[in-house]
This record gives sequence, structure tokens and C-alpha cells, in this order.
Amino acid sequence: MNWRSKWAFWATVAAVLALISVPSYTWVSALNDYRRFLSGWEPAPLKNTGTTFTPHGGGRESLPTLTSVEFRHRAPKARSVELVGDFNAWRPGLLRMGRDGDGIWTVSVPVVKGRHKYLFLVDGEPKVDDRADTADGPEGRRVSVRIVK
Repeated sequence: MNWRSKWAFWATVAAVLALISVPSYTWVSALNDYRRFLSGWEPAPLKNTGTTFTPHGGGRESLPTLTSVEFRHRAPKARSVELVGDFNAWRPGLLRMGRDGDGIWTVSVPVVKGRHKYLFLVDGEPKVDDRADTADGPEGRRVSVRIVK
């Protein structure tokens, strides 16, 4: 075999390997994704964008009147405090509270008039409001109650 035929042979081998490796890389990547899916891997969930309210009457006169209510909680050593309640479907992450210099965490929330149940999440742990009445809440847990007039 002369050098030209050896060069042609190895060029053909290289071309075949290149053609085989590209689809095989895609197949291996797809199989790895499928394996992760089967083992419980899930993509990051979509974040909530907010809550909407559509009145049944459809007119301006049927819109509820909202009252701004300030919630306060004393937790000087806490790193984060959130408010959850029936006014935000008990979803954490929607109402983060701000801290002042004395370790008092506050947030103002517009709510409709009536009786509202809520909890503070201090570093992820649920805490009732010491200055409010309590009642049974979701999952049989004691929660705080505030009446807005």
C-alpha cells in the first residue's frame, strides 16, 4: 500500500468516526436526561406572578373595598420573616417582611374587611402572633386571627 491509499484509508476512518460520534453524543445526552427524569429530577418550578380577582357582577360597584393592615412581629435574631395567611392562600415567599433597627419585622397588606387567619414564618418556622387571638387553621395547626373592620 502506498502513502496515498493509506491517507485515503485514514481520512475515511476519521470521517466515519466523526459522523458516528455526533449522533451518539446526542443520544447519550438524551439518555442521561431521561435517566435523571426517571430518578426524580424535575426542572425548577415556575414562580407565581400574582393573584387576580374578577368580581361576579362585572361592574365597578361590585369591587371589594381593601383596607391596608400592618402586621408586626418581634424577632431580633431572625434572618428572614414572612407572612402567610388566607389572604395569600398560605403561600410562602409572597409577603416578605422588612426589618427595622429594633428587630421588629413589618409588612402592610391590603385585605378585605372580615376575619383573617395568618402565621409568621420566622426563618421558615411557623409562629403565631403573641398579641392576637388564635384559632384552628389549615392542617389542624393553631394560627393567629385578626378582624379587619
